[in-house]
Amino acid sequence: MAPQPPPLLSSINSQHIESTCQTFGLTKEEFSNLRRHAVAAKDTAYCPYSNFKVGAIALTKFGHYIPGANVENAAYPVGTCAERVAFGRAVTEGHRDYKAVAVATDISPPASPCGMCRQL
Repeated sequence: MAPQPPPLLSSINSQHIESTCQTFGLTKEEFSNLRRHAVAAKDTAYCPYSNFKVGAIALTKFGHYIPGANVENAAYPVGTCAERVAFGRAVTEGHRDYKAVAVATDISPPASPCGMCRQL
């Protein structure tokens, strides 16, 4: 039986953090920065309808952290996920190579990117 991957970006358990960093080639500093920036990005979300704040951070291979937050519209399908905002911003700033992405929400257990964002 293949070993199970570590819980992604678990920020509480030091063994999970170590395992995540080793599995995905991150330093502990990068992990900490991803978490901190994703949480900060969450606070910029515009979600007056669902009140479900999501922040995302894209880490480029060159060490740039690009934030994004969900932006809602009264017509739900028109809203934009935090991950797509982060990557859209990164692309318009000229970034094309990424090392990691982190997502922050107010729920537990932590949320993972939606199906649409996983395709991105």
